[in-house]
Amino acid sequence: MKFLKILFNILMWIILSIFPKSKKYVIVGGWYGERYADNSRYMYEYLCLHKNELGILKVFWFTKSEKIKKRLEKQGKDVLYGYSIKSIYWHLRSKIHMIDQNPRDILGFLSVRCIRINLWHGMPLKNFGYLQKGEDAVGKRGLQKKIDILASGGFWNNALYVATSEFARMLISKAMAVPLEKVLISSYPRTVKLYKERERCGLEKFCIFYLPTFRNNNMINPLLNLDLTKVDEYFQKKKIKLLVKPHYADMSNWEVIGRMRNIQLLDSGEDVYEWLYKTDLLITDYSSVYFDYLLTKSPIIFFPYDYDYYKNQDRGFTVPYEKYTPGRKVYTGNELLEMIDYVYDHIEEYKAEYNDQYEWVLTRIHKYTDKMDISEITKIWS
Repeated sequence: MKFLKILFNILMWIILSIFPKSKKYVIVGGWYGERYADNSRYMYEYLCLHKNELGILKVFWFTKSEKIKKRLEKQGKDVLYGYSIKSIYWHLRSKIHMIDQNPRDILGFLSVRCIRINLWHGMPLKNFGYLQKGEDAVGKRGLQKKIDILASGGFWNNALYVATSEFARMLISKAMAVPLEKVLISSYPRTVKLYKERERCGLEKFCIFYLPTFRNNNMINPLLNLDLTKVDEYFQKKKIKLLVKPHYADMSNWEVIGRMRNIQLLDSGEDVYEWLYKTDLLITDYSSVYFDYLLTKSPIIFFPYDYDYYKNQDRGFTVPYEKYTPGRKVYTGNELLEMIDYVYDHIEEYKAEYNDQYEWVLTRIHKYTDKMDISEITKIWS
C-alpha cells in the first residue's frame, strides 16, 4: 500500500512540474474544509489584510461548505470550493499551502512542490501523534520516517509546524517526529483578540465559558445531573451568563440547555475565539484552549471529573496535569457551582492565589505574552 502511495506522489511530482508555482498565491484551509475557524481562519484574514506588504496577489480560502463559500464571497474574498476546476487550478499554481488540522483541510494531495505549513490546533495538554501511540518518535526520524514522508499525500509528513514557545516546539518535534528546525516559534494567529482589552459579553455582568473535552466513554457530564432550570434562575439573579460549547460528538446530551435564558449552548461549529476575549472566567478539563486563554490573564476553574480515567485509559497527558493547570480543581457539579460562586465574589483573591503558577505556565507556553508576533511565519515571503 505504501509503495502505491509513493508511486502516486512521484507521478504527481512529474505531472505538477509543468505548472509554474508562486508565493504570490496562497491557499489556506482548516477543519477538513467544513469550518471557518481556528488558526487557519485568522491566518487567512491576516494575509488578506497584508497582501500588498507581503507581495501576495491572491489568498484563497478552501472550503467544502456552500454556506461558508457564499459568506466569504459576499465579503469580496477569494474562495475555492471543493474539487472544482478553479480549485484544482489554484492548488496547482499556489506555492504556499496552509492547514491547521489535516491535509484534507485543502486538496492536500496536490501540495507536492509546495511550502506546506501546518499552523496546528493547540499547544498539547493531551497526548497526540507518536506520543499518543506510545512510540519512540526519535526512531521515526530514520529510514521509516523518510518512507512515511514519501508515502504521505502531498508529502504533508514533511511540513513546517507552528509552536508557541521553545517548550511547545520540543513537544511537537517529539510527537510528530520532525526536526526542531521544522517547527516555527510564533504566536497562534487565532490569539490576536486575546491580547486586547476584554469586551463585555452582551449586557451581562459576568461571562463564563465552559469548554468540556470529548471522551471515548459514555459518561454523562456531572453538570447535567443538576437541576439546570434552578441553576439558570440563579444565574439570572446574579447576572451571570454561562456559555457551553461541547464537542460536536457530544452535542445531543446538552440539548436541554436550549430552553435556558442565562445558560446558552453554542453550536458545534462556532469559533470559540469569538467568545474567549469576552470571557471573565473559563471552565475546562483537558482542553488545550486554556493555554491560549492564559494570555487574557483571566481566571480558570478546572473540572476534571474523570481524571483517573482520562489519564490512564483515554488520551493521557504530555505534561504533569497539576503542575500545568493554574486554578482550583473541582470534581462534581455542586462543587463547580460553589467554585463559580466563590470566584464571582472573590475574583481578585482567586487570581492572586494562583498568580505565580499562572505566570509560570504562561511564559513557558508562550514566547509572546504582550502582543501577537507571527513574523516567523510571514518571513516565508521575504
